[in-house]
Amino acid sequence: MTPTSNNGKTGISIPAATMERLPRYLMQLFRLRRKNCDSVNSQSLGEALGLKDTQIRKDLSYFGVFGKARYGYNVEYLIKAIESILGLTSEYNLAIIGVGNLGKALANYAVQVNSNFVLKLLVDTNPEIIGTTVADLPVRSMDDLPQLLSTQEIHIGIIAVPEKAAVDVANILVEGGVRALYNFSQAELHHIEGVFIENASISYGVYKLAHHLSGSWPRKK
Repeated sequence: MTPTSNNGKTGISIPAATMERLPRYLMQLFRLRRKNCDSVNSQSLGEALGLKDTQIRKDLSYFGVFGKARYGYNVEYLIKAIESILGLTSEYNLAIIGVGNLGKALANYAVQVNSNFVLKLLVDTNPEIIGTTVADLPVRSMDDLPQLLSTQEIHIGIIAVPEKAAVDVANILVEGGVRALYNFSQAELHHIEGVFIENASISYGVYKLAHHLSGSWPRKK
């Protein structure tokens, strides 16, 4: 059975939390594939991810994806279904702006993940980094970025620069036609018309953890 393209249910909107869980399901399915597992049920999937099996079944049912009694889901089928839902049937070109320690780590990671994501550009302002090779790509000068964006299509710009430079970098990327930004800087990037933005501040995450450890974070009842 192929998942329907209109959520599986006419007029039903998909909760944002459901869409945020789908990549977690996909990553776990990739782990199962590497272990040569042919099938998985919602209970074992839920146990691996710390979720209720009923939640997983509900999430997938939004898209017309249902398991079989006493069998569950075929792993390969479910991977293809979720990849289709997430738009991973297309290829996306990536550019990383800022090739310091974080940028290098992101570059080396990017070349190992899903082949639908292709690292095309590495850009920096540091003369000692420009011209070096990272993840089999030459690091180009920030001065060349507008011209580079005019000659090749970049779908996702990954920003790993100091906070004070992030807004200018984002503007150059958007002016060059990039419509999705993954922001690893400390700057808050919001409300750029027609552009999808994911802010991934490491500081924010550790602040939350520190707050949990202090015992003052509101606990679920």
